[in-house]
Amino acid sequence: MRDEAAIRERIAELEAQYDDYDPPSSEFEDTAEVAILRAIEELEWVLEEYDGSAGFTTS
Repeated sequence: MRDEAAIRERIAELEAQYDDYDPPSSEFEDTAEVAILRAIEELEWVLEEYDGSAGFTTS
């Protein structure tokens, strides 16, 4: 399992990458973007956990 620092770093990387392609135009859009990026990170973590330990596959 990843520690909190690794998760926060990944969120920051995703946010910077996303901003390079589509910078937010308002505070609301920026807040929504952060929520979406956190959800993506959580999904990545869940898929990695289940893929390796429970026999769950993503293919």
